[in-house]
Amino acid sequence: MRKLLLRLLVPVVAVLLLLLLLEVALRGYGAARSLVAGEEPPQAPPVPLHVVSGEPFLYGLNPEHPDISPQGTRDEEVTVPKPAGTFRVLVLGDSLAYGASVPAGRTFPNRLEALLRERGRPSAEVVNAAVSGYGPYNELHYYLTRGREFGADVVVVAFCMNDVVNPRLHWGDAPGVEIPDAAIPNLEYDRRHVLPKIRRMSDPARAADARPPVLRHSKLYGALEPAVKRLFARPRDFGEGQRVPTYITGEDPISIEVLTDESSPEWLWLTSHYARLRDAVRADGAALVVALFPLAYQLDEGYPFFPQQKLAAFCERNSILSLDLLPAFRRRAKSDIFMLNNSGYHDVWHLTEEGHRASAEELLGFMGGRGLLPAAGAGPRERR
Repeated sequence: MRKLLLRLLVPVVAVLLLLLLLEVALRGYGAARSLVAGEEPPQAPPVPLHVVSGEPFLYGLNPEHPDISPQGTRDEEVTVPKPAGTFRVLVLGDSLAYGASVPAGRTFPNRLEALLRERGRPSAEVVNAAVSGYGPYNELHYYLTRGREFGADVVVVAFCMNDVVNPRLHWGDAPGVEIPDAAIPNLEYDRRHVLPKIRRMSDPARAADARPPVLRHSKLYGALEPAVKRLFARPRDFGEGQRVPTYITGEDPISIEVLTDESSPEWLWLTSHYARLRDAVRADGAALVVALFPLAYQLDEGYPFFPQQKLAAFCERNSILSLDLLPAFRRRAKSDIFMLNNSGYHDVWHLTEEGHRASAEELLGFMGGRGLLPAAGAGPRERR
C-alpha cells in the first residue's frame, strides 16, 4: 500500500511543482515587462457611446463619442432647418439600423443615401438616428422631441423582432436610465419575471467572486480561465426542446409567438406606438415607412412563425407603408445577410455589410415604387 501511495504521490507532486514553476514564470514575466516598459501613463477613460437624457426618449448617442455627430446621430451633421431643395430621409431604429459591427459608411442608411445621389438626386440626405437598444417607445419619443427637427420627407423605422423585449434586460448598456411603465411592453411579465430576475442578479452574495483565494490571485489561472470556461461551457441552444427556434432576444426567453397573437400585451403596445408615430409623421407632412426585418432563422425552409405578415396587415389597415424584407433576404444565402457566428455569439439579429447593402437597395426600390422619391434632378416631393 505504501508503494502504491508513493507511486500516486510522485506524479501529483510533479504536477504541483510544474504549476508552481509556471506561476512563478508568469509573475516574473509580468514584472520584467513592467520594468522594461516603465510606468505607463494613465489612460483616459473611454468615452461612453450612450448618454442618459432627461427627454422622454430616455437616452441617446453621445455627441462626445468620436463615432457620433454633434447632433447625436451615427452620421455626419446636417443643416437644420432643412435647406430648400433637399430631399431628406430620417431612419429610426435600434442596433440593427445603427449598424452594430459594421462601419458607419456601410450601414443601410448611408448606402441608401449613396444610391439616391448616384441615381440623380445629389441633394438627398439620409440621417441615421438609430440608437442601439431602442424600441418603439424610444423611437416615438425621439421623433416627437428631436427627430422632427430634421424636417424629413420620409421617416423609415426599422422593426426588429426584439423591439418588444423588456427594456430592463435589453438596455444593459445604458446605466442610470429610469424606465417608465410606458416603455415596458408587458407590465405583468415585468413584475412577475423580470424584476425578480434583476433582484437575483444584483444580490451581493451572488455577485461576489466565489473563486477560492488561491485561484483569484493566481496569474496562471487568470491566463487559463477563459479557455477553461469555453472548454466546459454548454453550447447555448435557445431552441432547446422546441421543434423550431422562437427566441427573439438573448437576454430573456420571450418567444416570437407573442407577436403572432394580436391580443398579447406586446402586440398591443407595439402597434399603439406605431399608430402614434404615424400621426406625428403625418402631421409634419412626411411619409412613414416601417421596414420589417426578419430574424435569421426565419429564412429556414418550413419555418412557421411570421409576425411580419400580421404587422404588414396592421400597417395596411392603418395607412402605414411597410416593406417586408424577408422575400428579398431569402434570395440570398443566410450567412451572407446575417452575422451568425461572426460576432462571438450566434447573432440572428444583426446584418452583415451585404445585408445592409441589400436592405438599401430594397428600400430604394420600395420608395420609388410608392412615389416617395423626387424626380431625378429635382428637389423633394411636394408635401401633402
